[in-house]
Amino acid sequence: MRWKALPALLLLLSAAACTPDRTTAGAPGTPAGSPTGSPSPTAGTMPADCGTHDLGHRSELPAASLSCLLDAVSGRRPAVLRVTRLTIEGDPIRFTYTVQQDGQVEVLTDTREDAFGHRGIMRELCTGPTAGPPALAFAQCSTPTPVR
Repeated sequence: MRWKALPALLLLLSAAACTPDRTTAGAPGTPAGSPTGSPSPTAGTMPADCGTHDLGHRSELPAASLSCLLDAVSGRRPAVLRVTRLTIEGDPIRFTYTVQQDGQVEVLTDTREDAFGHRGIMRELCTGPTAGPPALAFAQCSTPTPVR
C-alpha cells in the first residue's frame, strides 16, 4: 500500500522542481529585458504594476489602478502606471507614472505620435497625487524637461 503513493509523490516533487523562481526575469513586475540577478536601483524591490490602460477619450481610470498608485506613494514603494489617452484628433498621448522611493512621482509624457502638437518625451517630478480629471492631479510638479 505504501508504494502506491510513490508515483503521486514523485509527480508532485517534479512539478515543484519546475516551478519558476519568482525572482528571475520574466516574473510578474520584472521589466522586459532585465538581466537576472542584476542590482536594482530600488534595492531589490520590483515596482508594483498598477496597470496599463488605453482610455481613449474617456477620463476615468479604474479605481484599483488609482488606489495602487496612491497607496504606493503613501507607502513610499516603487510602482508604475501606464495610461494612453487620445487627442481630439485621435492621436495617442502616453503617460507613464513611476513612484519613486521618496514618494515623488516621475511623470513621462510621450507626445511623439501627436501629429498636431509638440512631438517628444517630457519628464516632470510631481508630489501630492490625488484622483482627479483626467486621471491624476498633482499638488506640485517640476518644470517639464525634454527626455529625448
